Amino acid sequence: MAEQKKKKMKDYRQAQIVRLDIIAELYKKGYSYRDIREEVMTRLDLPSYSLRTVSKDVNKLLEEWRETRIENVDLALQLELQRIDDLIKEAWAAWDKSKTDYERKKAKQQGIPGCGEDSGEVVTVKVEQQKEEIICYGDPRYLDIIHKLLIERRKLLGLYAPEKREISGNVSFEQLLMQTGII
Repeated sequence: MAEQKKKKMKDYRQAQIVRLDIIAELYKKGYSYRDIREEVMTRLDLPSYSLRTVSKDVNKLLEEWRETRIENVDLALQLELQRIDDLIKEAWAAWDKSKTDYERKKAKQQGIPGCGEDSGEVVTVKVEQQKEEIICYGDPRYLDIIHKLLIERRKLLGLYAPEKREISGNVSFEQLLMQTGII
């Protein structure tokens, strides 16, 4: 009897895992509970599946996601900060390189087709070479990239004070959206 109960519980858990996978996919896409119910019943060939159970399953998923997010948020934050640091190092290296002066060389050759047996060759008659000293002051695009990355870093670390917006008086929803820049 105990083994039969264990098997039923194991089957129930496996069925729930399959159901939660389907629900997760549909919930992320914005399906309603009724649509989720219909889709799960169709995919798993279930005779019934109540909206109450759909709601419990969705809440279970949300709780799992919340726990996972909280556990992984420190790791994700550290990873993002490291990525930003690496990009900043690259941008600084590119900025320094863009300040290096260099000499641009150009060469022109003029020739005429060869005569006689070696008619495929070209005989060079004139060679021009130009040298130009290029003085570089740095490409400001790299500084812009660095500036934007530092802003992102500060945002991730929460160093900016939250924005305050005051709305007073009788304001319609449309005016509110216009004031906040949404429309």
